[in-house]
Amino acid sequence: MSLHPKVRTALIGACTAALLTGSGLLALPAQAEGPRAPAAVAQRATTAEDAVRTFFTDYYEASRDSVSQEGLTLAQVRERDLTPELDEALTQWTSDHQADPVFRRNALPRSYDLGEKSQADNSAKVLLTMTWNDGTTTDTWYTVDVISKNITGLADTA
Repeated sequence: MSLHPKVRTALIGACTAALLTGSGLLALPAQAEGPRAPAAVAQRATTAEDAVRTFFTDYYEASRDSVSQEGLTLAQVRERDLTPELDEALTQWTSDHQADPVFRRNALPRSYDLGEKSQADNSAKVLLTMTWNDGTTTDTWYTVDVISKNITGLADTA
């Protein structure tokens, strides 16, 4: 008993698709899962500049929306990216100055830019410039451990 050629072709195609799907060979790439693929969330920064950019972006989002795009609160962003000593120092800075310790005031910056950087031994410094709605800017130096990519210091330039 011979199958009609069109039926046989359809049957072979369906079996092939089932085999490929079951083996994962037909799976969509991670980029198709959404704007931020889950694998990207688990990745650590590869440079000091990346570490500062990731921290500041997530901190900004958590300040604005109560959570970052990854669903982290301010405390969780700080715990992930800052050393415990810096986190404690920033908590004290908030108490002393009654302002946000990262933004250095009680407002969100309009934009920010990463600039100058230097590296010595196992730490790197990255300059972050925040621009405010009134056009003024605030410069802050971030110190990053080049091995762990944790932020170990945050200081005003003035």
